[in-house]
Amino acid sequence: MKFAVLFMRAIMWLLIFLFCSLTVVIYLLRSDQALLTQKQKISAERVSQARQSLHQIAHQLNNSTGIVEFEFSQNELDAMMAVASYAVPATHMRAYVSKQSLSFIATTKLDIPFGAQYINLHCILLPSFDNPTILQPEYCELGDIKLPNWLIVFTVERALNQVFDRQLTQNILAMVKSARLKHDSLQITLFIKEGMKQEVLAALHKQSPQNLITSGAAVSQVDAEKVKIYLSELQRLKALNATNSQADSLAFYIGNVFYLAQLRSELNDAYGENQAALWALVIAYGNKRFGHFIGLPRELLNEFSANQLTLKSRQDLKLHFLYSAALERLVRTDMGLKVGELKEILDSDSGGTGFSFADLAADKAGLAFAKFVLEHPELAQQRLSGSLQENMFFPKIKDLPESLAEEKFNQEFGDIHSAQYKEIERKIDQRVAQLSLYNGTQSVPAQQ
Repeated sequence: MKFAVLFMRAIMWLLIFLFCSLTVVIYLLRSDQALLTQKQKISAERVSQARQSLHQIAHQLNNSTGIVEFEFSQNELDAMMAVASYAVPATHMRAYVSKQSLSFIATTKLDIPFGAQYINLHCILLPSFDNPTILQPEYCELGDIKLPNWLIVFTVERALNQVFDRQLTQNILAMVKSARLKHDSLQITLFIKEGMKQEVLAALHKQSPQNLITSGAAVSQVDAEKVKIYLSELQRLKALNATNSQADSLAFYIGNVFYLAQLRSELNDAYGENQAALWALVIAYGNKRFGHFIGLPRELLNEFSANQLTLKSRQDLKLHFLYSAALERLVRTDMGLKVGELKEILDSDSGGTGFSFADLAADKAGLAFAKFVLEHPELAQQRLSGSLQENMFFPKIKDLPESLAEEKFNQEFGDIHSAQYKEIERKIDQRVAQLSLYNGTQSVPAQQ
């Protein structure tokens, strides 16, 4: 009895100690002041520059072995940081490079009731005394907590170990042979061993249903076998309706797969059936590569090729709708919308199709659709099953500005934070919210 009392007291004091420690850590992490306060302006030029830099990285990593070199100027770092800051909610990031140091600063704003609070990260990397061709952290502070070098290395290794085994993690870290600072650029040299790409891809494919990217979005809960049932149904419908003009619209297939979902929900969970139906639509008519996120075999995915389905008689709107529905599952809703906006900003650059508020409406409609069918599964099945008109789940777009080149977009709207832009965005949000799918009213004749 005495031992049990002493043991409980020890547990109680341990809990008190942990609570106090956590309180101190939270206090030291947060700040009343933001290290970064000024937003970097997003433009088509910056989005294009960031895309080119990332494309170059991906291309060289994918197609090279042996020595590979990358060089990033301050302008390229600014572009990538601006895009990253826009895509990650409530966060600003900057990187500064000089001949002496590489500095990284990030600020995240916390939404709390009693005033603005921030978490700041500031790290400075300098050439190592032992090897000037390698950068090492000289100073790294998270809030008021100074992070030792061993903790930074440990955190990076632990993060990689969540996806790769220990040996592959060490091989990936050993790829970095040098990181040199020039006047206004960062030069990184890698050595990619023969077969490294195949090892990394095999590990990513093995982890895909449970990896770090998808676990937060509940993708690991998707039943791949159920998705296969709906993919098979979509193939059957396509074969049976080759000459049916109604089958040219995505609405035809949405109505049919959710009718099947309603039938199967008599014996199964409606949420799970809707989720499987949604993923099948995204894979079949959006992009078959989304199937990799839930571990579907390549042999099955290769059965689905480009298709001619439309929304409002346009294939681009169908793709925006389905891609956004997928992003609602893979990442946070606001980040998914930002990805769509970045694509529109890029389109406003020379050579692009121009900024389109109709595409933005399709993005918002796709996000709302995915959210509704999973938050209200039975109600969604009732309203979507059977013959379906597009204007039940897709808003009117005829009067929305489109094909705006960057100069014209800047003249008329300034940027995506302007009152003019927000007014059209508010109009789109209102139209999506008033769709009959979300209000239970009868569908009216379709308007394009």
